[in-house]
Amino acid sequence: MNLENTQVLIDIFNNADLYMLIFVRIIGFLIFMPVIGGNNGIAMLKIGLAMAISAIIFTSGNVTEVVYINNIMGYFMLILKEFFVGAIISYIVFFLFNSVYFTGHMTDQQIGYSMANVFDPMTNTQVPITGNLYYFSLCALFIINRGHHMLISTIFYSYKSLPIGKAYILDNSGLFFGIINIMVEFFKIGFLFALPIIGVILVMDVALGVLVRAVPKMNVFVVGMPLKVIAGLLALWIIIPVFSELYYRIYNLVSELILNSIKVMMP
Repeated sequence: MNLENTQVLIDIFNNADLYMLIFVRIIGFLIFMPVIGGNNGIAMLKIGLAMAISAIIFTSGNVTEVVYINNIMGYFMLILKEFFVGAIISYIVFFLFNSVYFTGHMTDQQIGYSMANVFDPMTNTQVPITGNLYYFSLCALFIINRGHHMLISTIFYSYKSLPIGKAYILDNSGLFFGIINIMVEFFKIGFLFALPIIGVILVMDVALGVLVRAVPKMNVFVVGMPLKVIAGLLALWIIIPVFSELYYRIYNLVSELILNSIKVMMP
């Protein structure tokens, strides 16, 4: 270990309270993050990543000092505030990424896969099959296009707009309406990208209804279910090439909503 690295460790040790506050915001940032958030990934690896990012921010000069009430309760309240700042930023990404599960749920309801859910270890819930396909495709595109670099840069530069202890969270009406807007976007994205398959299955249902009236003895349940599955899968196969449009829509929304959230939390 060279002299420069030793000096960094000494500085961190001498300013352990400041480093801990940086570390807490980074942990809050990583807790909901797609791909490595939740129960996915190795806990020690995530802690090590948080410590490394915290050390980089500590030595960058973006954070130089912190002021708080010189007692345990004052420091604890500051820790909670920093954790919520990081968690709010990561929750925006988590919530918008999970909009594809809503798309998958509506798609599976129409195709007939609603009973064939799979277990998601990140949320400890059952998720739809097509939603799982959408989600992992979205995560793959996110990593390939270096979206994680954008998020790390965001948390890095957030200290310029939101210095430690200066974020405005309690009684913040702008933040509250921002969260409502995120929920609206969640349902908007989910419904918009499920609409083509819903439309195809609706046309299929109308055609089957007409066919039943023309041939009353035909068993619509025996004929209809396989046809709906085939039609749904064909529609899914056709719209997969435009999946990148969903990614860019979510990517742009993530950037916009994170920026707006930081603005409304600024002192």
